[in-house]
Amino acid sequence: MQMKPFSLDGIEYSFVHLAPFEVTVPAKEPLAAPAVLRVTFSHHVFSEKWNPSKHAPSHEFTVDGEKRAFCPLRYQCSHQIRQIVEYNIAGKAFESRDSNGVLRHLFYGEIDGVQFPVFFNLRKADRIPGIDGILHIISAYKKPDLPAKVRLQSVKFARLVHINCPPSRN
Repeated sequence: MQMKPFSLDGIEYSFVHLAPFEVTVPAKEPLAAPAVLRVTFSHHVFSEKWNPSKHAPSHEFTVDGEKRAFCPLRYQCSHQIRQIVEYNIAGKAFESRDSNGVLRHLFYGEIDGVQFPVFFNLRKADRIPGIDGILHIISAYKKPDLPAKVRLQSVKFARLVHINCPPSRN
C-alpha cells in the first residue's frame, strides 16, 4: 500500500509506518529453514466503512473503488501494529470471525487495556526472491468485545506459516 499523506483539519497524517517490512519466522522443526515474510497493510488499518450520517466529508477518501472514512483513532493504533506482529511471530495466532462473519486468523494484542485484534491473510510469495510468504494485515482496531484468548482457537504461528508458506531454502 502506497498512500500519500492525508490532511485533515490542518493536520497531515503520514503513512510511512505502514511501509512493507520483512520478518523472519523461526522454523517449527530443528532441521527446517526459517521463513521470511513480507508484511503489507490494507487501508482498513487507518479507516472505517464510509457512513455519510456519521462522517464529515473531510474524512472521505476512495481506495481501489471503495469509499472509506479516515479514522484518527485507527490511525493512532496503526502505529502499534508492527510491534504486535513482531511480538507474535514466535507465538500463537488465533481464529475469530471478523465483522462480516468470515473466519480469520489474527494476532491478539492489547492497547490501553482494550483488546486489539490484528486480522491477517497469509499466502505464499512465489515471485519475490528471498521472500517465502506475504503476511497481509487486513484490519486492526480496538475491539472491546473480542473474546478472551482462552476462548479462541489457537495455532502456533510458525506452524501456520510453514503449512501455508514453506520456505524454499533448506
